Amino acid sequence: MAEIREAFDRYDRDGDGSINIDEFAGLLAAFGEDLSADEQLLAFDATDRDADGVIDFEEFASWWTDS
Repeated sequence: MAEIREAFDRYDRDGDGSINIDEFAGLLAAFGEDLSADEQLLAFDATDRDADGVIDFEEFASWWTDS
């Protein structure tokens, strides 16, 4: 779980405890994913399970371990 927390903190660039769409796009780019803006939004929405507009640690951990 420490590895997942470290990854989450790395991509939560503003340190607010969540990952927004811009930070998520950076994460996808770091993994070499070449997605259109629409595809990024679809992936973000699928990860943001409670649809609050950000990915919290629990959502991130679920996505990280399911990937």
